Amino acid sequence: MTKKEAMDAIYTILEHELKLPTLEQFHQDARMNEDLALDSIMILQLLLELEMKYGVAIPDEHIDIKAFYTVGALAAFVADKQEEPLYD
Repeated sequence: MTKKEAMDAIYTILEHELKLPTLEQFHQDARMNEDLALDSIMILQLLLELEMKYGVAIPDEHIDIKAFYTVGALAAFVADKQEEPLYD
């Protein structure tokens, strides 16, 4: 998965699963808490959806909310964990 694919996956989950009303603020540098109004529980829900829908393996010991400060940081983390592209 590329970083762009990870960004798309994150956006899709925020829009369709979490029904986030602040998506107009979504961009690479958007802060998860301050800009998108995601709390720690919502971030964990997002991670769970990434695992279930996209097969991104995120071991519990790698879950550090501070590491997911921005959308771009989370997308880079997800892209690193999932090396196969989503699209052909």
